[in-house]
Amino acid sequence: MIKPGIPNNENERLRELRRLKILDSEQEKDFDELVELASIICGVPISLVTLIDTDRQWFKSKKGVTVDSTSRDVSFCGHAIYSDDIFIVENTLADERFYDNPLVTEDPNIRFYAGMPIKSTNGYNLGTLCVIDSVPKKLSKTQIQALEILGGQASKLIELRDKKLKLEASNEKLEALNQLNTQITSIISHDLKGPINSMRAYLNSKYVDANSPKDLAQLFPLVKNNLNSLHALVENLLEWSRSNNDVKLTNVNIKDIVSEICTLFEGNALEKEIKLKCEVGEDIEVVADLAMMRFILRNLINNAIKFTEGGEIAVDIEQTEDQKAIVKIIDTGVGIPNALLERIKLKDKKISTKGTRNEKGTGLGLQLVREFLSIHNSELKVESEEGKGSTFSFVLPLASS
Repeated sequence: MIKPGIPNNENERLRELRRLKILDSEQEKDFDELVELASIICGVPISLVTLIDTDRQWFKSKKGVTVDSTSRDVSFCGHAIYSDDIFIVENTLADERFYDNPLVTEDPNIRFYAGMPIKSTNGYNLGTLCVIDSVPKKLSKTQIQALEILGGQASKLIELRDKKLKLEASNEKLEALNQLNTQITSIISHDLKGPINSMRAYLNSKYVDANSPKDLAQLFPLVKNNLNSLHALVENLLEWSRSNNDVKLTNVNIKDIVSEICTLFEGNALEKEIKLKCEVGEDIEVVADLAMMRFILRNLINNAIKFTEGGEIAVDIEQTEDQKAIVKIIDTGVGIPNALLERIKLKDKKISTKGTRNEKGTGLGLQLVREFLSIHNSELKVESEEGKGSTFSFVLPLASS
């Protein structure tokens, strides 16, 4: 037996084969019909569409055999891809390359083989469309011509399959861009309104006398902080939109983020006479994407304010023995009715209810929070009792010391 050699362009050929993403792919009717037609035309029991991998020949489509692949060292197709012409062995027992080949001496007892190379659009022989019989055979000119044509059709099928995959990938990318646009719109709706409404609440507050220089002097730093936070928020949103698919998990100080987010909502809390407690004690570093964590906390704190009137909202962080941080947003608001709580726990999408002052929402907030937490291998847990308040919590890994 003589093993098939390795083509001079083998590295490029294998790279082409992997680019096409056809190895180990699912069965496809178009290829199955080709091997069926080849078998009928050539009058043989076995026909295959083979692809020559590094150390195996894999069958994209098969008729007359049950295995999915064989070793490249014993393959006939490994010899066939050396040429662009049809490769024919009329009697394997009379050919020194194959007479003692295991595929000849054992099942499937090959005596006749004919394989037409399958060529990619870039000119690489990927495998063959081949026909096999257990008795010596000689093909007619018409049969040879038909096998050549069918081999060309196999090449075109692979080309069409590649174009289809690229089109599908393009459609998926377009869909992803549409989803990103929806997400950004939702984030703007949720996040930008918060600090703007907070400043309006400060300016319209019954506790602030616009004619009092003292009140205005006290108001100025609060408005300044909100404007600075608003600017930072816009920058964060732009950064997040630019790198939406590039999650950056780093060590972040969760205490600093909580303090920053609470500053955004001081005005909102003041207007609804809510005590906002954001003193979380010592510095705690967790592993998280900073932009996503800001979004998560903004949404959960803003939600708590939406459903609380004249009560208290606290952010609590608890460290566990297994190096985790449990982040809780606890409110004394109106709570969640059992029916709605079940929907939330079942992760129904776009649940939107009005707040204590008929504040409207898009229903996408919790959906995005859950999506971002899933990226952190975490999930949102909700506990609530109607009339007494709610607790939203999630877990993050502590940063290594």
